[in-house]
Amino acid sequence: MRIDWIEDLVALLDSGGVADAARLRNVTQPAFSRRIKTLEEVLGIELIDRSVKPSGPSTVLRDRDAELRKLAAEQRLLLSDMRQEQSSGLRQLVIASQHAITTSMGTQIINSVAEPSRTHIRLRSANRDECETLLIRRQAAISLTYRIKSEPASEPASFIIEAVIGEETLIPVCGSAHAADLIARFHDGALRIIGYPADVFLGAALNRHILPPIEAQCSVSVVTETGLSTAALQLSQSGLGVAWVPAALAQPDLARGDLTNLVDTLGCIEMDIVAQRWATTSNLATLDAWSRLVREM
Repeated sequence: MRIDWIEDLVALLDSGGVADAARLRNVTQPAFSRRIKTLEEVLGIELIDRSVKPSGPSTVLRDRDAELRKLAAEQRLLLSDMRQEQSSGLRQLVIASQHAITTSMGTQIINSVAEPSRTHIRLRSANRDECETLLIRRQAAISLTYRIKSEPASEPASFIIEAVIGEETLIPVCGSAHAADLIARFHDGALRIIGYPADVFLGAALNRHILPPIEAQCSVSVVTETGLSTAALQLSQSGLGVAWVPAALAQPDLARGDLTNLVDTLGCIEMDIVAQRWATTSNLATLDAWSRLVREM
C-alpha cells in the first residue's frame, strides 16, 4: 500500500468526513474523493459509509483505527530515519529493548555499541512481545529481552540468530525505613506487594515462580500494579509494599541504603539477557553492534 494512502485514511479518521479530510491533506475534495474511491477498488473494501449524510469513515475503517495510526507512525519514523541517514551520513541502527532492560541497562547498552562517528542508535523500549514483533518485521535490527533461566529455552526460528549477552536477577526490595514492618507483617501472615499486570513478562514471571510459594505461607495483597519496573521501585521505596525489580536498577539505592534487599526471605528470579537478530543481515551497522554486544556486555 502506498504511503500517502495510509495518511489519507488517518486524515479521514481524524476529520470524520471527506471535505475536512481533503483540507487536512491539502487537496481538493474531488481529488481526495477520487483517491479514496481508487483505494476502495484496489482493496475491495468500503472505506466511506455513503448510506448516511454527511458520509464518513466506514465501520471497517473505524475498527482498524489504532492499527492504521500505528502503521502511519511507523512509516513516518522510517522516512525520518532515511532522511537523517542521508543528511548526516550516519548509519541508522534500531535496537528494541524490553522496558526493564532499557531502564536498568540502557546506558551500558548504548556505550557498548556506540560509534559516534559512524552510527546513530535508536533504543526503542517495548514489551517483550513487541520487541520480538519489531525484530520479525525488520523494524528493529536487534532485540534485547529477558529469559528465565529455570524455564526451558525454545529454539529460535531458523532465520534468527541469538546470543546470551548477560544475566540479571529480579529481586524483592522495599524502602529501608519500612523493611522491618513489612517483614514482621509477612511473618504474621500478610504481605503487601507492588504487582505487575499478568499479561506482561514480569507479571507472568512473578505469578509462575514467586507468588505461589509465598501465597502458601501468607495472604498476599497487591497494593497497586504498574507495568514499569522504575515505577515499582519508587513505590516500594515509599513503603507501599515489596517490589521485584532488576538488581541493576535497584543497585544505586541499595548501595546508598535507601532500599533493602529481601531476597533471603522472599526469593528471586534468575534471568538471561538474550540478544537476537536476523541471520541473513548484511547491514554493517547491525553486524558491528552485534559483535560489540556479544563481546562487551
